[in-house]
Order: sequence, then structure tokens, then C-alpha cells
Amino acid sequence: MAATHGISSTKHYSSGHRAASRRKVGNPYITTIDFISIVIGFYGYHKITTIQLPPHLEDAGHWQFLTNLSLVYSLFVFIVGFIAHITKSQTLFLFKNNLHPIGLALETIVAGVYWPLRLFCLHLLTKDPANFNLPLTTDLCIHLMPVVSLLIDYLIFMPRWTISNNTALGFVVLLTTFYWFLLDNLIDVDNGGSYPYEFLNVEKDGQRIFVFAVVALVAFAQFLFMRRVYDWIVGKTEDASERIDQELDKKEL
Repeated sequence: MAATHGISSTKHYSSGHRAASRRKVGNPYITTIDFISIVIGFYGYHKITTIQLPPHLEDAGHWQFLTNLSLVYSLFVFIVGFIAHITKSQTLFLFKNNLHPIGLALETIVAGVYWPLRLFCLHLLTKDPANFNLPLTTDLCIHLMPVVSLLIDYLIFMPRWTISNNTALGFVVLLTTFYWFLLDNLIDVDNGGSYPYEFLNVEKDGQRIFVFAVVALVAFAQFLFMRRVYDWIVGKTEDASERIDQELDKKEL
């Protein structure tokens, strides 16, 4: 009886350990996903930064686009994660996990704003919808892949975010302010320049500030929402995974 109890306890521990091990440094599956994301991301980066911009955007260059800035940040997250898993460095793993929430917030904003406008209101995205011809492969590489990869990592392979709400809010405000001043520095409206997204080309700065404030608020709300989603989805899936493992263990007895 004692031996049977010992075997049962060992198998219960084993099933719980298998579920937990997915969220530890060195997991080969997320290592592969990170590598693929890096390759796709650099391909997209190369393609998007070699596209000839129209005259009203040309002077400000490719760094005026939030998409490109977010992609670079996401690539950094993927690279740090890949190195962490390859070397099994707990320090790099924790560092990546602290970078991740901001990357997911940025890419959620990019995808959440871009795709509805791209599909239904292209005139709010670009000044010349008729000549908007971004190749689909590039489009998917820069506007979809990052958020999908970050979500997969978060929901399946990462431990819970440890960044506090106040810290996340501070980062959102800091990055929003940085982007405001970056555009202000790059774009010369008086000499024919315009903002990279048509919905930002409003008459008054107050209206533009309102748009930035809404985007920042949505980004922070997304952070809070994803934290709740993690608790709900991960709790459900881990419980289900453990029950399945227990049933399989019973059949092996």
C-alpha cells in the first residue's frame, strides 16, 4: 500500500512538473519559436525599411512609424529570449520576461489599430489609399507575426508577469511621450511633411494629444486585461493538463 501511494505521489508530481516545465528557461519549443520569429522579423524589417516612401513621408524616414519601432523592440525581446533559452540563463530569462509586457502592449496597439483600418478604413491609415501596395508577406511579418509570437510565449511558455501596474503605466506614459517628441522632431509640417498615419493629421495639437492619450490608455488597459487573461486561461489549461496527465497515469498503473 505504501509503495502504491509512493508511485501515485510520484506520478502526480511528474504531471505537475511537466506542466510547470513549459514555463522554465530552456524550453526547446519556445526556443524554436523565438528563432523563427527572429528570422521572420528581420526579413520584415529589411523589406519595410527598403520601401520607397512617398514624398510627404520621405524626409521623416522609416523611424517615424510605430510599426517599425515596435518591431525592433520585439526583435530585441525575441533575441534575448532565444539566448536565454539556448544558454539556460535564468538572469536573461527574467530580463526577457520584464521586457515582454511592453512589447506585447506595443504590438497589440500596432495590430489592433492597423488591421481594422487596413481592411475597412484605409483612408484613415494612408493619404493615398489607391497607391497603398504593401506586399502581403511583408504586411504579415511586421503587423501580425510579432503580436502572435509574443502571445504564444506569454500564454503557453512564460511565468506570470512580475512587472507592477505602476511600472507598466510609467513605461506606457514614457513611450507615448517619446513617440510624440520623436514625431515632432522628425516631421516638418510647414514644409509639406505629414504624420505617418492619416488619423494623426488633424488641425490642432490638442486633437492629436487626445489621440495619443487614448492610445496610451488602451495600451495600459491591454496590460491589465492580459494579466487577467493569463490568470484565467493558464489556470484553466494547467488544471485540464494536470487532469489529463492524471488520467494517463492511472491507465499506466
